[in-house]
Amino acid sequence: MENLPKICVDTTDAFMTTERFGTREEVIRWIKDVGIDNKVTVIISRSDTETGKRGRSNKIIFGCDKGGKHKISDSGTQSASKKCGCPFKIRSTPAKDGSGWKIDVKCGLHNHGLPDRLEGHWFIGRLTTDEKQHVADLAKRHVAPRNILLSLQDKFPENVTRITQVYKHKSVIEKEIRGPRSEIQHLFKLIEDAGYVYWSRKKDDSEVVREIFWAHPDSVKLLNIFPIVLVMDSTYKTNKYRQPLFEIVGMTSTELTFAVGFAYMESEQTENFCWVLEKLKELFVKKDMCPQVILTDRDLALMKAIEVVFPNSINLLCRFHINKNVGAKCKQHVVNDLQKTIDTLWMEVVWASDEVEYGQRLHQLEQACVDYNGFINYVKDTWLTLHRHKFVGAWINRVLHLGNTTTNRVESAHWKLKQMLGNSIGDMVKCWEAMNNNLRLQLGNIRASFQKSFYEVENAHVSPFYGYRNPCITFFPMTSSHSPNVSIYCIGFVNQNHWVQVKMKEGFPLPPITLDWKKFRSHIATTWMLGFAGRMQHWQLLTPVLA
Repeated sequence: MENLPKICVDTTDAFMTTERFGTREEVIRWIKDVGIDNKVTVIISRSDTETGKRGRSNKIIFGCDKGGKHKISDSGTQSASKKCGCPFKIRSTPAKDGSGWKIDVKCGLHNHGLPDRLEGHWFIGRLTTDEKQHVADLAKRHVAPRNILLSLQDKFPENVTRITQVYKHKSVIEKEIRGPRSEIQHLFKLIEDAGYVYWSRKKDDSEVVREIFWAHPDSVKLLNIFPIVLVMDSTYKTNKYRQPLFEIVGMTSTELTFAVGFAYMESEQTENFCWVLEKLKELFVKKDMCPQVILTDRDLALMKAIEVVFPNSINLLCRFHINKNVGAKCKQHVVNDLQKTIDTLWMEVVWASDEVEYGQRLHQLEQACVDYNGFINYVKDTWLTLHRHKFVGAWINRVLHLGNTTTNRVESAHWKLKQMLGNSIGDMVKCWEAMNNNLRLQLGNIRASFQKSFYEVENAHVSPFYGYRNPCITFFPMTSSHSPNVSIYCIGFVNQNHWVQVKMKEGFPLPPITLDWKKFRSHIATTWMLGFAGRMQHWQLLTPVLA
């Protein structure tokens, strides 16, 4: 003991006891608990079990975590060590009289100071069995590690675990679940177990996967019920590979967004988009069915793929992003005093209700930009000449876009997914798990909105024969009625500003067509009957989704 340094802490009295313990585990638990109470990290230096062979006996040798000497590695690199040759030693063996395990303090001294607190200690902070289960339960629900740590501290007040250990245990859980499977193999297993419809294709004859497309079974049902408008867009920063995620969404009759399908693609070329859209096409029950409107950004590769796969669909462009790009170009070319005026004139061009008004508004814009050829040439060459029929009101008001003139629906879906992900450093499995959880919540909200629409009928009955300026009308089949003389009602949402109540003939999929409707209807509303007929034909398919 004469070689001990000046620092010397004696914990002998704390560990002295005449108590006997029934099992080896009770001894270990008691000594470690006493150690924690006295800020001493006790470890098992050596243990043995009697086997009947010579030299083998039941014993446990406890020591301090700072006992022993630092081992110098062969690499020659210098590293810090907590080892300082601490002499602390306790021996525990079964008593000869059979009364249980006894404790013998061989040396209760430490040649180092003891910490005031044990937070951050690698050994004391190890997770217990109960704590590991708590971490597993919260990790399964995608709770952030920092919130898992806070929950641990609330549930287990004595816990001194660090967030690093939470991350490590999450990694252990994931490896146990995945087993020997690769990331892509595990992704396919999750997709299959959840009952998704999916396709993939490999590069040439290799095992390298080029594209994956998957869709939830309920999303497939919703697609066939509400095929009128689809919105498509790619999002980024969802995985550690920085691979873009292509998402397709639709809209229900209750104006909620539903995810149709997702795809990871090798690249965003026309050929890749064609493959994804071909798989989307296979989701339709009827082979001749296709979306009436597909809304996208000005992605030329995607637009070309839509022309190839869905030649009968109308491809509209997002007004929001067009206006944003035009506004940015305006700031580059136009002086500050005229920017607001030109922005207003541009919006009047976009919202022109017919081709005559469009020509007038465009002429006004050209006159205002007579000194800004760079701006007006950009507007005409990039947008109006090639794509005016895809976003200007004079043309898009002729199609049944149901009020969807921007890609905000799919952008909102991207945002919700990223909120569920929490970060962009996960792999594809984590991304899929977040999508799946997000879909479960989404489908629950849609089912609730369907149930609500069945039992709540709008009381405002505005005449449908006035003020038709936009042919957009959404019909909502109802199963309840306020009138005893009519078994079924259909509520139509017209121009996004008023409701129409239509009486239904028994067993007939179309509302009665009155002389007034024929007389006063807008000349561009001829597609309403066909649109409504298609919706009613899919009415029977709605029942399984609501179950």
